[in-house]
Amino acid sequence: MLDNKAFGQRICLMRKNKQYTQEELGKLLGITPQAISKWEQGNALPDITLLPQLAKLLSCSLDYLLKGIHNADGYTSPYDNEYAQEDYYWGLEPSELAKQIVLLNATNQYKTILDIGSGEGRDAIYFSQNGLQVEALEISAHGIDKIQKASLMNRYNITPIHADMIGYELSSSYDIVYSCGSLQFLPPKQRLEHFERYKAHTIKSGLNAHLVFVNKPFIKPAPDWQANEYFYKSGELATYYADWEILSYQEQVIDCNSMDIPHQHAICSIIAKKVY
Repeated sequence: MLDNKAFGQRICLMRKNKQYTQEELGKLLGITPQAISKWEQGNALPDITLLPQLAKLLSCSLDYLLKGIHNADGYTSPYDNEYAQEDYYWGLEPSELAKQIVLLNATNQYKTILDIGSGEGRDAIYFSQNGLQVEALEISAHGIDKIQKASLMNRYNITPIHADMIGYELSSSYDIVYSCGSLQFLPPKQRLEHFERYKAHTIKSGLNAHLVFVNKPFIKPAPDWQANEYFYKSGELATYYADWEILSYQEQVIDCNSMDIPHQHAICSIIAKKVY
């Protein structure tokens, strides 16, 4: 059974994310702003014939519009069990890369960001708190659920997208395309295609920012490293952005305590700007 209140909250949040007024959305749908208001308050539902057009205007699937999740049947995450717990497995402290992005956006010149592999939403939440409109792409249903609850409870400007990043077709362009510790799930033979897609869906003067795990012979794979995770070669990440301005590029070794087992990672981060 459809939850009218939750349905209305989703419409309201996505409408604001798209920067539509109730009048503007109503005009596009051929209805009154009062009708939109009734939907958002949970006092009425749209005519079923309007649902496909409404989903298209709000850049979401019918599944997300009606149920609050994007259709991702069969998708799983190695962290599903951890994300199902009440606590946040990675905590809520944003990553250093996320902090760099917010500093670069001190003048609020950038408005929209796609966060690929959002996990439980720590960086997505931080971006929203700092004025960005966020689309949070995550394969874990439990992760998406945490992001959705935090977004609705705190009125964060976040649209959760429950989908696999592999082969995900971007339908919008963004000021920033971002990932932190998730692109190791891209098979090496598919990386170029995906990075080209991220670049093509970035506006002129927009940013791409990524953090990936790098193979180093003196560092053992992490205890929670999965069979479908693939290391990057040292220097590889920069090759995907040879035609962009590199604002920041760094490789380093960091300490980690995931699974309560002390270990290290070799990581590489990049922030690049599209100049054409």
